Amino acid sequence: MDGRVRFDGKVVIIAGASQGIGRATALAFAREGAIPILVSRSREKLDQAAAGIRRFNPKVQVIPADVSSQAEVHDMVAKVLAECGRIDVLVNNAGIARVGPIGEAGFIEDMKEMMAVDVCGTVYCTKAVLPSMHKQGSGHIVTMSSVVGSKAFPDFGGYSIAMHAISAFSDTLRQELYGSGIFVSVIHPALTQTALLDHVEARAMPPPFRKMTPITAERVAEGILRAVRKRQPRVILPFPAKLLLLQDALSAKLGDRIVRMLSNPVFSSVIGMYRGRVYEHSKV
Repeated sequence: MDGRVRFDGKVVIIAGASQGIGRATALAFAREGAIPILVSRSREKLDQAAAGIRRFNPKVQVIPADVSSQAEVHDMVAKVLAECGRIDVLVNNAGIARVGPIGEAGFIEDMKEMMAVDVCGTVYCTKAVLPSMHKQGSGHIVTMSSVVGSKAFPDFGGYSIAMHAISAFSDTLRQELYGSGIFVSVIHPALTQTALLDHVEARAMPPPFRKMTPITAERVAEGILRAVRKRQPRVILPFPAKLLLLQDALSAKLGDRIVRMLSNPVFSSVIGMYRGRVYEHSKV
């Protein structure tokens, strides 16, 4: 750190900002002087998140919106442009997760719900901000995928489908925007301690997650800021997850074997994915 404020005055929309990674990201941008626009469905949770930010950055704004509604996303972006005149960064973080095997009765409905919120929400928000970014000749779009957006895990098929779709969208968008002054970063965090899976009973968690120490939302937020600052196209967190994806790229059988071995705390500890703690429900 050289002491300079890197995002001073930059208008940053954070979708899914009421808790978890989104809230941590809003705080991180706010600390660097940005104008954070907090977006989520819950006005109450947004106000709570904004209250914490206003203690050191009064520029924060709150706009409740459901990203699965294209009309609400359009209105949200219009409000931001009317009040701020520009959008410098969009962080597509709004999302939900459902757990269950592909053979489960509710799998298709769960998958549709995740596609509507996670994938369509990302596409709606991105398409809504692109015209203004093209007009100003600059901008940065961040999409939130997951490690399972590159390597699927058992009992996480529906979420993996949604995260793979976001990865594909991000890769396509980055190439289409080349030379426009608009940059794209896709973030692939491993299991993170947020409220995303609090509705899932411990015994229903995907087996590899049961002996894996989650990373913090703050660590992911740091990765997001670094990606924007350095214009990194892809960020994978933490480092051991990069090794998993590399091995899977070399051999699908090897990748599958590593996923199975993650259920063993000794193996997970050796590769740095287990430190004696596991996902804690309702403690974010």
